[in-house]
Amino acid sequence: MDISFDDDAFFRALDRKRAVERLSWREVGRQLNLSPSTFSRLARGRRPDLETFVKLLSWLGASSEDFVSGGVGSSKEVKTDSMGGIAALLRKDPSITPEDASALEEIVRAAYNRFSAR
Repeated sequence: MDISFDDDAFFRALDRKRAVERLSWREVGRQLNLSPSTFSRLARGRRPDLETFVKLLSWLGASSEDFVSGGVGSSKEVKTDSMGGIAALLRKDPSITPEDASALEEIVRAAYNRFSAR
């Protein structure tokens, strides 16, 4: 079982949201009760601990599937991987805001659920 975490996409999503909200990393850290050094480590490609990861996912309004891929390969996991991949690509796109990426993800997810039910 090969599971991978896209730390680069995760940090870019954080940075994009921070920029859209016009916050400094220090302000984000205050909001989430995280030290500024947490963001320095993430910028250098270090992975967050589980508690930090959950806090940051919540702040992003994202799910772990957006940044984690791999697994056993059941049909449910294939669906999660497909939607997770699409969501990650939308969040990586610098031409759209995180809010627009989330809206597009909802649209794609609704269409996917509709057509995959057949």
